[in-house]
Amino acid sequence: MTEEPLVSIIIPTYNRAHLIGETLDSVFSQTYSNWECIVVDDGSTDESDKIMKDYTSKDKRYKYHHRPKEHLSGGNGARNYGFLMSKGDFIQWFDSDDVMALDHIESKMQPFITNLDTDVVFSAFENVNMNGERTRIANKEFSGNIINDLVDGLVSFGPLSFMLRKDKIEKFQYDETLKKNQDLDFFFRFFTSNEALKIVHINKILYTVRAHNGSMTHGSDKDISKMTSIYKVYSMILNYFIEQKHLKGIINYRHRCLNSLKVMVRNGFYVEAFKRLLSFPYLSIPQKFYLFGCMISQFLINKGATQFVKMKFNDKRYVEKHIFK
Repeated sequence: MTEEPLVSIIIPTYNRAHLIGETLDSVFSQTYSNWECIVVDDGSTDESDKIMKDYTSKDKRYKYHHRPKEHLSGGNGARNYGFLMSKGDFIQWFDSDDVMALDHIESKMQPFITNLDTDVVFSAFENVNMNGERTRIANKEFSGNIINDLVDGLVSFGPLSFMLRKDKIEKFQYDETLKKNQDLDFFFRFFTSNEALKIVHINKILYTVRAHNGSMTHGSDKDISKMTSIYKVYSMILNYFIEQKHLKGIINYRHRCLNSLKVMVRNGFYVEAFKRLLSFPYLSIPQKFYLFGCMISQFLINKGATQFVKMKFNDKRYVEKHIFK
């Protein structure tokens, strides 16, 4: 009997000693048994070392590492280092506060085993609040075009959804300078690098994302490093859609870029917003002057930032007339 292929589950963690046990238990309970679980600590100050010692003693499939200094602090550096340490032919990133369904790995591996040309398998997932109540189900649909589905809001590019053939992502790394939108950045670059990728979708909830007070989604609008990361990734995606003349993508991500600037202005980061607005190529000179005035108004009377996303012109008409000229 042929041995099941090895799956590398890579989990970055930081001060999640109170949560990671449930995550690791859900890995241990998988119906698919040939996995290694690589946990990379990003400098925790809690009981993470003790918790991980218990798990690595219990099962050798658990591997525990501390992020080395040559990788920048943050989940990106931990993920990149975990990938370097991985030995599996298939990669499944996961988070240290979420929980796998019992058949998470088995369900995702099945398409790889039955169809050897499969490159990526992704699934639906659920979000739950701090009371354990479901708040949404995501990634329920797939049209066959992953980029169009991203634009239409049908697919989220969070790393937990995707199991990937390792040899397809060896040339890609997480951008360790980004503080936000790093998953969108990684997967957008990956999915636009090869139009021939064979992607299989499983319309089944295979993991649960849990909300808690330490969730990474908190506080982005108060942290300029996160805001500038968000803008940087949206700008990269917008430039791609400009090159592809993808009208819906241009309108969507042009709006997201301007909304990012609105958030900067609303939170008092005027210099950062000004520099990016000045260099933003997809606005006319009169439109930029108008928004500069809105920034001054926001500074003086605390009103005006919303005009970044309420500008009085038709996006579609402007794109077709000025950007496609």
